[in-house]
Amino acid sequence: MAVEKVRDLPPGDARDDLLLALLRGALRDTAPEWILKEAVESDVAKDASAYLGARLPLATVVLAHPSCSDALRTETLRRCSAPQLAGLGHSRCGDVLARAIVTELESRGPHGQPMTPALLEEPTAPQLVLRETDLHDVVFTGALDLLPTVPRLGIEDKTDGDDILARMKQRRAATSAFRTMWEQLVTLHTRRHRHLVAWAPDDFTKHVIRDHLLGAAPWDVEPSLLEEAARDHLAEFTADELITRMCLMAREGVAPDEVRSRLAPELDMLAPRQREYVEDIFDMGKDELKYVLRSAVDWVESAAAGPWRHLLAPSRAKTRYGEPHTWLASDELLVPLGRLFADTAVKALRLWEPEDRHIGPRPQNLQWVHAMLLHLPLLTDEVKEKAKAVVRHVRPRTRDRWDYTDFRTEQDNRRLTELRAAIERILADPSAPSRRSALGDPERITVRDLANAPDEALRDYLARHTDDELTEKALLSFAHVSYRPKLPLPDVLAFHSAPDTALLRITMDLRRRLGGGPGPREAWTRQLLALPDCRPELVRALPAWSALTVGGARHGTAHAAVASAVLTALGDDDAAWSRFATSPASYSGPTAWLRLGDVLDAAAKGEEWPKPPGSS
Repeated sequence: MAVEKVRDLPPGDARDDLLLALLRGALRDTAPEWILKEAVESDVAKDASAYLGARLPLATVVLAHPSCSDALRTETLRRCSAPQLAGLGHSRCGDVLARAIVTELESRGPHGQPMTPALLEEPTAPQLVLRETDLHDVVFTGALDLLPTVPRLGIEDKTDGDDILARMKQRRAATSAFRTMWEQLVTLHTRRHRHLVAWAPDDFTKHVIRDHLLGAAPWDVEPSLLEEAARDHLAEFTADELITRMCLMAREGVAPDEVRSRLAPELDMLAPRQREYVEDIFDMGKDELKYVLRSAVDWVESAAAGPWRHLLAPSRAKTRYGEPHTWLASDELLVPLGRLFADTAVKALRLWEPEDRHIGPRPQNLQWVHAMLLHLPLLTDEVKEKAKAVVRHVRPRTRDRWDYTDFRTEQDNRRLTELRAAIERILADPSAPSRRSALGDPERITVRDLANAPDEALRDYLARHTDDELTEKALLSFAHVSYRPKLPLPDVLAFHSAPDTALLRITMDLRRRLGGGPGPREAWTRQLLALPDCRPELVRALPAWSALTVGGARHGTAHAAVASAVLTALGDDDAAWSRFATSPASYSGPTAWLRLGDVLDAAAKGEEWPKPPGSS
């Protein structure tokens, strides 16, 4: 009865629900052809250009049904768009339907053509299908086999009249598109990373996949695979290191045969592909070798700014919403990987030389040095001296005030300045437990620097550098921060050899030491008045206006310690109170620095108002 009822129902959701119930229930083993055709027509015809991820429940059931003929299956799949094929090819679609989908994809050629930028804008059917993350294994592998391949467009392919530079530009664009395609796949198919590595049909594709495992989404990579990819990538440095050493020998006049003889054991240890790469250098003329002299440094620069950028700073890898990524790999793996990179960077550092730059310096020229210093367990004198030489050489380009500088250049200059400062702080303070928060040379550090330091970093810094002048700078830094939850002012004061007199001496000399506008002056006053034992002489040393106005327990009242100092000085003397009310103490300007005690004494004794501290 239910089967006959289908004929009477108009097209719509009720009819589709009945068809689906029948095919999953009473008709699951055998069904009339007209039912199958009705069901598949209803589903596929809804939207021939169904969006990615759309499911076609009726078509899925029909095309995997025992009664579905090969002809109906083939005809139906031929009518489907690529997104519909992706929806039909989900992980539970069954082997028969999965193989049919792959056959249909194969019919929609051409396939395996070299990648071009245009194929990112107008992707092939296999590319579109692979945008679905929940694919049957057969569909997934079948679509991979049909993807665009490594770009060719080599100089060796040129014909008469070709512009070599134009072909090189085309190749770079095509290679970039190829990398982008694989970045999308590696990022989407996080459960299939090993599948992708095992499937890779050639070395270049495998390297691209591996580089994206390291650089695109390393937080989603299974730990053992992440370690394998990282170690494999670092192993490639050997060839570039050898090239730089070969160039240095050639520059010193060593004959090619002698170079080969000296490096023979290391050349024999290279993989065949690397050996071929290095052997090509022996065919270069002496003038051409200068172009590969920096191979070792270039490799490390590129790695730190590219595939290794997240591995070297895991906590800084953020989601699009600004939240830190949750890594599958633990610190027990990431920390040793960072050290392995640092050890490799040290080898490049030994081969670094200053160079005459034809292009402006870029942040990546220092990024690798910074990463190396962060991850090395111990900084030797050799490393520190060579790192200082790099920093001296790589600096933002100076320019005339009228020179035009684009936004990108300005960004690079700011980042270079930040990296230089960070490296200099580490080199001046290498014993910091966390070099990322190293604060630098105690003799050169400023109050502002200390104000910006994290609480724990500042506490550790003061513990390692026992110096009263440094401690007094740290005390003054409280005038530039509103709150230190983990390091209150008394804790910093405890590092001073004479804590009882330090605050009084600083406050008496506050104008010279602190300077600036009302904000820092009021912040310092609040910090001192918040002390549990703010002594009367310390209250009297405070700037008068700030002391009287920062407030007590209620709005509009003076702090109890300030009120006590005023009452003690003026008592019941009405004239003194009148004089005090007309004092020159002010919110800003030189008279803002007048000390409360000096103003009270002048008011009580009827003397001339004092001059601001530091006035001649």
